[in-house]
Amino acid sequence: MPVSSQNVFDAGEFAKLMARFDTGNPSEAEAMNAGRALRRLVAAHNLRLVDVFERSDVKQALDDQLQPVREESLELKEAFAKITELAELLAKERETAAELQRRLSKGPVTSRNDAAGLVNGGLVAAVVLIASALMISAAMH
Repeated sequence: MPVSSQNVFDAGEFAKLMARFDTGNPSEAEAMNAGRALRRLVAAHNLRLVDVFERSDVKQALDDQLQPVREESLELKEAFAKITELAELLAKERETAAELQRRLSKGPVTSRNDAAGLVNGGLVAAVVLIASALMISAAMH
């Protein structure tokens, strides 16, 4: 079912309902009504709650509304350390590639190792991209 411009998902409304449903609400009846309203809001847009929570607009609206306290993730710290290491390796590879490019512009390739450095730079770039994707994935979960 196509979503019209009048039927755009309202992340702010979702966050308000979530705040009423959250455990900080002492009224069980109001919390349950808010939970039902959450389900109806999401279902009206042919979505699932689990998918809605991953939307960036919803995350921002929930952060604004509820101001959550987040724990530091050991996995995320490890991913940042790995990405920093890979970024340093990539910088070294770029320097090597730039030096090889200068050598190549001066004359023909004299050894296979000069050309291999350029290929390894591409490999490091691919590894950095994969590591970045894993880090982003870890941050979302």
